Amino acid sequence: MELQAVIGQLYIVDGVEQDQQPVPGILAQPAPGRAAHGRQREVLFAHLTLTAPLADNANLLQALLQGISEQYFTSSGSVTAALRQVVQDTNNRLLQLNLSGSNAPREGAITCAVLRDGELYIVQTGESLALVGHNFGVERLPATTPEHITPLGRSAGLDFRYYHQRLLPGDMLLLADPRITHLPSHALSPALVDTELELGLDELRDAVGSDSGRLLLVEFTDESPGGLPIVAKPVIKSGRITLPKKGARETAVAAVAAQPIREGQTRSPAPATPDADTLQLGDMVETTARLAAARSALGLSRSTGWFADLMLRLRPPLAGSETGTHWALPAVLAIVIPLIVAAIVTGVYLQRGRVRQVAELRQEMSQSLVFAQEAGDDGEAAREHYSRLLQLAAEAEELRPGDPGVSEMRRQALIAMDELDGVTRLTAVPFYNYGRSADLAAVALSGGFEGGLYTLDADSGSVYALDTDESFTTLLSEDPQRLGFSGQAVGSHVVNKLVDIAWRPSGAQIERDALAMLDAGGAVVSYYPDSAETRAATLGLSSEWLSPVDMTQYLERIYVLDPASVAIWKYFPQEEGFVVDPAERILAMNADADLANAVDIDLYSEDGSLLVAYGDGRLRYYDTRSGRILWDESDLLQSGLSTPLVDPVAAKLVGKGLNASIYVLDAGNGRIIQISRLGNVLAQYRATNDRGEDALIGGSDLAIGETPLRLFVTVGNTLYLANP
Repeated sequence: MELQAVIGQLYIVDGVEQDQQPVPGILAQPAPGRAAHGRQREVLFAHLTLTAPLADNANLLQALLQGISEQYFTSSGSVTAALRQVVQDTNNRLLQLNLSGSNAPREGAITCAVLRDGELYIVQTGESLALVGHNFGVERLPATTPEHITPLGRSAGLDFRYYHQRLLPGDMLLLADPRITHLPSHALSPALVDTELELGLDELRDAVGSDSGRLLLVEFTDESPGGLPIVAKPVIKSGRITLPKKGARETAVAAVAAQPIREGQTRSPAPATPDADTLQLGDMVETTARLAAARSALGLSRSTGWFADLMLRLRPPLAGSETGTHWALPAVLAIVIPLIVAAIVTGVYLQRGRVRQVAELRQEMSQSLVFAQEAGDDGEAAREHYSRLLQLAAEAEELRPGDPGVSEMRRQALIAMDELDGVTRLTAVPFYNYGRSADLAAVALSGGFEGGLYTLDADSGSVYALDTDESFTTLLSEDPQRLGFSGQAVGSHVVNKLVDIAWRPSGAQIERDALAMLDAGGAVVSYYPDSAETRAATLGLSSEWLSPVDMTQYLERIYVLDPASVAIWKYFPQEEGFVVDPAERILAMNADADLANAVDIDLYSEDGSLLVAYGDGRLRYYDTRSGRILWDESDLLQSGLSTPLVDPVAAKLVGKGLNASIYVLDAGNGRIIQISRLGNVLAQYRATNDRGEDALIGGSDLAIGETPLRLFVTVGNTLYLANP
């Protein structure tokens, strides 16, 4: 059953409750019969406050609210845009009235809210106040007093505040005038959290005390409120309900719900995303402390039932019965039962403690989101607040994995940061998971037309082949094939430690395609897919290696990066093996190349220019003939790179000529940067996994499929596929 709204109104003057119903300046209106398309299932709430005594403003308030209702339900477009327009038009009417000089100037504040398909959209301006009660706590809107407030009716320009909530049954909404803004959220919490409408109204009376206020309290429920009318007409009806406490006091309560879907009619689509200037607080959906306690209580009831059954079996024998029970069992149960009950009760309190922590983190996240959105053109300040939000989201995720409210706010922050950084957001799909203990270090694509992906697991020292179609995007077999591993005997060679893999296509001196696996023990182990055979070729001067980490190719030669020996070793092909030219044993580089800090290299296939990625965030492109740096990371910051590299772990040169591009995996920032050979940033990519998290953070290697672009990234034990 969809959410319905049960409403209650309070009008208190100096501590005395007034009988006037409906309360002036308060509106709760379901869609009329002839509402515009898309508005038929919506309910509109409004709270309007004007200066001067209420008795002088009652007719004006009614006229303005009537105009808001008529204009909103005849408008089209998104909920947020329609609310903004009716508030703006109300401001214009009040401004014209003030400028006419016929009456004393009136200024004010307004909150408008719309219930639509379980979601609540709120627009505020002026010194207005709204509170949303969830089972985990109260959210105050606005969270803090805005620095600048433009009252309704003073100026043609307004300061709008926008909020968006996903509702659960039992959530509450309170719209109130500015006279109770001095009350802290915790004072209003009993009226909004873990309560019902009638009891909530009593709590509001106590909270207001001797002060004054006009309040609209709304309870959202998916159950039919017994004894109350379900209103589906343009006029809100009121029912009289005797409260269960505090004597015979009565309150006006009404239930409002959208019109039912008629036969053949479809549900209207979700509202469009608000405009760019729309500030949206994160969705606050919560599996709450009430649910946690209910689950624990359910477990307790089951345990109690089991013990009751057991005690029934252990009861003293009835007169004339021949059976009995040894006294030790009841004694043991007398000790065990209190311990188990204590453990269950402790579990309830621990769960409540985690829920409270998550609620506090979410409130901080909401504040960070608001501060970031209010930063305006100050991109650095906004980025700082969004980064803070992501840190809080990580903490909340540890306490409660998969929390939908946390995920939604994190998603909004990621999208906003993407806009700041000019980043394209991709969806990362787990292509294959290698198990909990795996630690993928490298990935390579087959160069043929039959597909095939290869990965290196650093944890087990094994290389695997995944059988795919020619697009590399569809697995043709469920389990990978292990091709090589540490300790494997290949001819007379025993594999030591495999540190990198690369596809070696056939060429002038290479007769067959092969997957090359770099063995830190001083060899290249080649797997030939056409014959499914494996061969090993030792490499000269490997006794001088200290710690090889990477292998790349140019003109069928093999180049091995060995940062510990500050060298790039160079090997020439000879049949199915390699030889060393004493005159060219290493790739000549200047001392300032700082290869000791290099983590990955690649050579351009047409001129042998060298790309070097450094663990400290540097990225340099060298002309190997002169040793000159063509461009570096500082040039990238001048040509489109939004933020410096943090932890580049893989750098690849792909394509030829005008189609050549450089791809860099920045694991620290969780992004892939596409760069031209001239040093211009072409694109920046980030990817989100199925949990709404940055999937590329902590990545180790990438492989690129061209036309269409496909990005394969190894992260932990998972190989991801990300498509633009």
